[in-house]
Amino acid sequence: MKEMMQKPTLLEPYHSARPSVYMQFFMRLQSEHEGLKQKCEELSELSSRAATTSGSFGAQHSLHELVGKAKHLLRELDSHVKWEDEELFPLFSRYYKRKLEPTILPSLWVLEKDHELALQFFESFLQMSNELHAMLLLDTNRQETKFRDKMKACCDCLTQGCLILTSHFQMEEELIYPLADEILTDMDYLFS
Repeated sequence: MKEMMQKPTLLEPYHSARPSVYMQFFMRLQSEHEGLKQKCEELSELSSRAATTSGSFGAQHSLHELVGKAKHLLRELDSHVKWEDEELFPLFSRYYKRKLEPTILPSLWVLEKDHELALQFFESFLQMSNELHAMLLLDTNRQETKFRDKMKACCDCLTQGCLILTSHFQMEEELIYPLADEILTDMDYLFS
């Protein structure tokens, strides 16, 4: 179990016989994943705190901050996914000449479904946050208990989306890093 929990190691550019395009791609993957996971963690913590916010001003401020950060994360994620789909994964396909083991295809499918599920939670959060903003602006006689429950449900969607996304990155790393390590080892062997 401990072996599964260890963070995959990869990309030691200074220990490579010859840095390559592959190395640059894998370093970018690692860097972007670390940044996205950090943003997910920060957003999840902020969301957990916001779920317990009371008072209209505090709730409105928390929602505004959460929505802004969530949208920023989604833009970065969209850019990252586009890069993976258009450049990184085709690079793997070319290297392995489409001989990826059949066992990898179900894993890629699961990764795609995880990604879609995380996006659904983010979308639910954004939709619920719009409803909460409307409640704050229009419903001056709102029931505080109903509002707090809706605020908690809204924040729970965001927190869940962040957790799924973080898990998605970890699973992707567990799948991709060994392949990347194999490519880099082959490159070192070829040029040493």
